[in-house]
Amino acid sequence: MDSLSLPGAEIKFKQSDKIVSADFDGNFSLPIESKTGNDNLIILYAGLSIEIKNIELSNGKLNIGEFEMPYFKDISITEFEQLSELEKKNCLPTYCWGQLLGYLRTDKLGNEYLTLNCKEKITEFEFDPTTKTIVVDWNLIKDCK
Repeated sequence: MDSLSLPGAEIKFKQSDKIVSADFDGNFSLPIESKTGNDNLIILYAGLSIEIKNIELSNGKLNIGEFEMPYFKDISITEFEQLSELEKKNCLPTYCWGQLLGYLRTDKLGNEYLTLNCKEKITEFEFDPTTKTIVVDWNLIKDCK
């Protein structure tokens, strides 16, 4: 999948009320309050959120690099019709010019890995389908190649 910018993505630290939005190119700047310790960075986009936990806030500047936002699993109309009524409640229709193309399963991710600032696939993460939140540790991302 080609990487795309995420204009309008919302970014915040978990322990702060300050939220910023990414610009047209997907870039953002979020001020780090004058404190040290750890916090979690939360990125929200298209109904899905990533929580990057255990970020060290000691030097006042943080570059999370470039990454691909995960996406929900795409299924066909035929696959949707075979789901139970309960499973269908976790699906969003996908349209193009008014024509139904398929569905997004918001209780499953499109891949079983993340590519956050890495060429390597990160498989050590948690996905909570109820809150639509992916949680991954910063230590898996910061030093990867």
